[in-house]
Amino acid sequence: MVDGLGRDYLGIALDYARRAADEANRGEFGIWVRLAARRFLTDLERAKAPDAPFTFDEWAASDPCDFIEKLPHIEGTWSTPTILLHPAHVLFIVNLFGFLRPDGSRRFTTAILATARKNAKSTIGAGIGLYCEACDGENGPQVVSAATTGKQARIVWDVAKKMVDRTAPLREAFGLEAFANSIACHSNGGSYKPINSKASTQDGLNPSCSILDEIHAHQTHDLVNVLRSAAGARAAALFLYLTTEGYESPGPWPEEREFLKKVLRGLLPAEDVDHYLAYYFAVDERDDELGTVEDDDFDPSAWKKANPLMDVNPLLMAEIRKAAAEAKEKPGAHAEFKIKRLNRPSSVSRGWINLTKWRACSGEVPSLKDLAAYPCWGGMDLASTTDLASFRLVWNVEGVLITRGWRFVPAAAVRRRTQRGLIPFAGWVLKGHLIESGDEVIDYDRIVETITEVAGQVQLMEIGYDSWNASQTASRLQDAGIATVPFVQGPKSYHPAMQALEVAYLGGQFAHGNDPVLNWNASNLVARLDVNANMAPDKRRSPEKIDDMCALLMAVGRSIEGDGMLNFLEALRNPT
Repeated sequence: MVDGLGRDYLGIALDYARRAADEANRGEFGIWVRLAARRFLTDLERAKAPDAPFTFDEWAASDPCDFIEKLPHIEGTWSTPTILLHPAHVLFIVNLFGFLRPDGSRRFTTAILATARKNAKSTIGAGIGLYCEACDGENGPQVVSAATTGKQARIVWDVAKKMVDRTAPLREAFGLEAFANSIACHSNGGSYKPINSKASTQDGLNPSCSILDEIHAHQTHDLVNVLRSAAGARAAALFLYLTTEGYESPGPWPEEREFLKKVLRGLLPAEDVDHYLAYYFAVDERDDELGTVEDDDFDPSAWKKANPLMDVNPLLMAEIRKAAAEAKEKPGAHAEFKIKRLNRPSSVSRGWINLTKWRACSGEVPSLKDLAAYPCWGGMDLASTTDLASFRLVWNVEGVLITRGWRFVPAAAVRRRTQRGLIPFAGWVLKGHLIESGDEVIDYDRIVETITEVAGQVQLMEIGYDSWNASQTASRLQDAGIATVPFVQGPKSYHPAMQALEVAYLGGQFAHGNDPVLNWNASNLVARLDVNANMAPDKRRSPEKIDDMCALLMAVGRSIEGDGMLNFLEALRNPT
C-alpha cells in the first residue's frame, strides 16, 4: 500500500484479478473479463524483466483511485458521501494508469470500459477526465467528453462539473473552476469541454484525453478520426471509450469490439497492442474453442457478468429483475434487455477458423529457394483498390500444406489504419508483412512486378483469381507467361478448398509461419452455407478483411480443381 493514500488499491486490484482469472469462478466472471484479468497478471510479471517495454508503478496506479474516491456522489443515495470504487473499477484504473513506458509516460493510450447500463461508466469517466485535466502532468491539457449528440456528450461532462461544483478542496487544490460549457484548470492552463459529433467543427483541438461516451451509437468514424488526428502532438494522448452494447452500425464499435477480443485472446503480437486496454463485461456466448456455453438470459446468476456493481447495488438487481419480467413476455423488450442489461451484441457471427488449432500451425515456412523443387499454386484477391490486396502460394511438401503470401496496401490505407489505432498496418509495413504500393489506391504495376519476380523462383502451375477488379492484372500476368484462371466466388468453388484447408490445419498438417496478416484475416473469416451446406467465405458478415484468406483458399482450390493437379484433399487426408 502507498503511504498517504486511502486504501491498498493494488491489493484490491490483485484480489479481483486473481478471482476473475481463476477457472473455478467462471460462473461469476465472463470470458472477456477473465482474459483481461489474466493479461493484467501476466503484464505485472512482464514488467519485472530488465528489457521490458514498460514498468509498473504502484503510486501511478493508486493515485487516480485515491483522487476519484475524494469526489462526491452526484446521484442516488449511498452509505458514504464520496465515491467508494468497486473492485472492478479499481482494477480497470490501476491497469490503465500503473504501467509506464521507459520515458515515464502512460503505456495505455486506448482504453475501453464496456458494461451493461447503470454500472457507473459515466462516474468513472468523469473522474478519469478530471484526473487527466488536473494531475496527468500534461502541459495545457485538453480533456473532451465526446458523443454523437451534444446532449449525450454532456452526460459525462455534467457529472464532472457537478463534482467540481460540490468539492471546494478540489477547486482550491488544482485551481478548477466550472463554467457553463467548460471546466478550467488555472494551475496548468487546462480545459475540459463537451463536444458532439459534428466532426468538421472540431478542427483546432489538441486533446490530451478524449472520453467517447456510448461509442456504439456513432454511425461513422468521423469524430474518432478527427480527435485522433488532432491529438497527434501529444506523446501519450488517452482515448477512453465508454459503452454499453448497441444495435449493429457502420460506425467504429463493431470493429472495436472484434479488435478487443483479438487482443484479449492474444491473437495479435503483444508489441503491436501493448497500448490497448479493454475490459468488456458481458454474459457469455457459446464458443467451443474458448470453452464457454451460452448463458441463459433469464438466469440471475449470470447477470453479474455484465453488471459488476450488482453485488453492491440492490436497486440495480431489482431493476434488472423488472426488465427481465417484461422481456419474457415482449419480444421487443427481450431484444433491448439482451443488449442493454446483459451487454450482448445484437448479432453474433461465429468465425470459421478454430484459432487454437490455427495457432498450433505456426511452424517455420521454408524459403522460396528450398521450395523451388515442389510445384505450387497461387491465389489472387484484388477486390479492394483502397485497402488490402493479396497474392498467396501453396505447396504440398510431404503431406504438409505450406503457404507464403504477399500483401499490398496503398499509403492512404496505412495512414487511415494508423489513425484509428487498431490494426498495425504501419508496423506490418516496416516488418515486411505488407508491401506499400501506391498512395490513395493500390499500384497494380507493383503487384504484377512482384508476382512475376516470385514466379521466376518457383514452379508456379497457375493462379486462381477473383475476377472482380483483377481481370486486367490477370491478363498482364498471362502476357508474362503466367497461367491465370478465374475462380468463381461461390460455394461450388470454395467448398472443396475450405474442406482441404480444414483437414490440413485441424490435423496439424499446415504451416503458415505465424504470419500476422494471415492470422488476422483468419480470425475475421465467417463462412456462409448454401442449401446443401456447401461453404464459402462471407465478406458481408465477416467483421474485417479476409482477402488474404480468400487468396489462400483460391490457391488451394486451384490445386484441387485443375486438370492433372495433385488432389490436395486426398493427399492431406491420407498423407504418405
